[in-house]
Amino acid sequence: MSSDARKRNAELRTGALALGVLVDWREVNSNPRLILMFDVETADGISFRGIADEGLTITELTRLAPGQTLPVRYRPAVMDHYVALARDADPARVQQLSDEIARRKRT
Repeated sequence: MSSDARKRNAELRTGALALGVLVDWREVNSNPRLILMFDVETADGISFRGIADEGLTITELTRLAPGQTLPVRYRPAVMDHYVALARDADPARVQQLSDEIARRKRT
């Protein structure tokens, strides 16, 4: 991984929380390291296609399913297509974000 990629991943780990609906994924190597594609929606109502480069355990890999909603982090100041799984996200905050997005869609 390049130094730019390491820097980006470090910034993503502390980025803003959003929700991503898993669209597809592909295996990069047998670690297993995957490229995950998401349709991302932010608390501010911004939607974009996001890509995450993640190392997953076999257990996590077997649980992946298209259409699954997962918390992700992105960099609002950059707004590129890179995201990272928000494994550290507080479940209560994720639910609150989900409720905010659903409420906005209803209005």
